Amino acid sequence: MNKSEIKNFKEFLKERNIFLLFSTNYRQNRLTVNPPTLDEYLEKARVENVIPQAFVYPDKMYGKEFWLSIHDEWLKMIQQSRAEKAESDQLESFGLEIIDFQSRTGNAWLPKNTCSLNLKGGKRLTLNIEHSKMVAKKLSTHMLLTRSRQTADVVLMFNRQKGIEVKFRPGCSSLQFNNAGLTKNLIELLDLDPAKEYLLLDIELLADTKDYLLFMIKKK
Repeated sequence: MNKSEIKNFKEFLKERNIFLLFSTNYRQNRLTVNPPTLDEYLEKARVENVIPQAFVYPDKMYGKEFWLSIHDEWLKMIQQSRAEKAESDQLESFGLEIIDFQSRTGNAWLPKNTCSLNLKGGKRLTLNIEHSKMVAKKLSTHMLLTRSRQTADVVLMFNRQKGIEVKFRPGCSSLQFNNAGLTKNLIELLDLDPAKEYLLLDIELLADTKDYLLFMIKKK
């Protein structure tokens, strides 16, 4: 990968708080054909194969399924970036430039890997548009609030069998859960300040399988 691709890849991992996890796995489980240091590997690796050809997947919670889901997300980001560059180059050839803006419909726009918890009135958890689309595409009908036995991480599990019913409101692009019990549990599990009316929380995809989605949620 070139310097720009390496920088983007490291930022991609750091945004998801898994750069250290990737580095540790490389140091401990790298494929024998790969160089001894991560920096040397990144210079040698192809951008499309940097994750699956880095190391042997560990047999634990953050194993093959987890890293393949991260790989898919990385590929989507690459494809989007290339498409945006191609579009920008085409506009440039016409002597035009993009004037960017964020459209806001319904709820306020939430940044990537962020969800919100409204503690006033309806006690509402709101997912960002990106994650809401993932839930809709998976055809998930229910959501369970769970916690990892190994790490105590708080995890939202979207599935088709058990938990709070998933309902998309007409005209709203973000998935919302108006549930006082859910809000109360999140406050206790994440050690949130119940005096605040509105909180932004970190949320990241842990797993995307045939039957369910797992999102880890934590205090910023």
